[in-house]
Amino acid sequence: DKLPVHHHRMPPVAAPPTAAERAAATAAAARLLAPLFPEPLDHVLLQADLTAVAPGPLERGLADVLGVLADVESKGGATVYRFTPGSVRRALDAGQSAAGLHTFLARHSRTPVPQPLTYLIDDVARRHGRLRVGAASAYVRCDDDATLDEILADKRAAG
Repeated sequence: DKLPVHHHRMPPVAAPPTAAERAAATAAAARLLAPLFPEPLDHVLLQADLTAVAPGPLERGLADVLGVLADVESKGGATVYRFTPGSVRRALDAGQSAAGLHTFLARHSRTPVPQPLTYLIDDVARRHGRLRVGAASAYVRCDDDATLDEILADKRAAG
């Protein structure tokens, strides 16, 4: 009574797909999946509580600018963005102007730009980029690095 012997053979290894084959497969998948996804939107709904609601996925350019100008507060079927002094400052730091932000929001909102948002942008822009300098009552000058190192190492200088 011998046990049957099974011979297992490895299936032939297929060559990895070429770049052209991968591109064709990706394009075919995109065509099949496209009807399942909503079209990207070119607008948001601005609200008086300093939020913007995107009722669906946004066009890439709009999403990019809004991602700098506001913070994402929640995602889901609709994305809620919140405008804060910090987020508006971030947009100004990135090179936007108050006038440019007002134009952008008016162009991409299906609702009027709320007055609180206009005030927020103008208020942050008015203070943006200011530098405050105070007077010093004393200074230390020393050309000897060893002496400076000794002073910096002294715990009494830490306060």
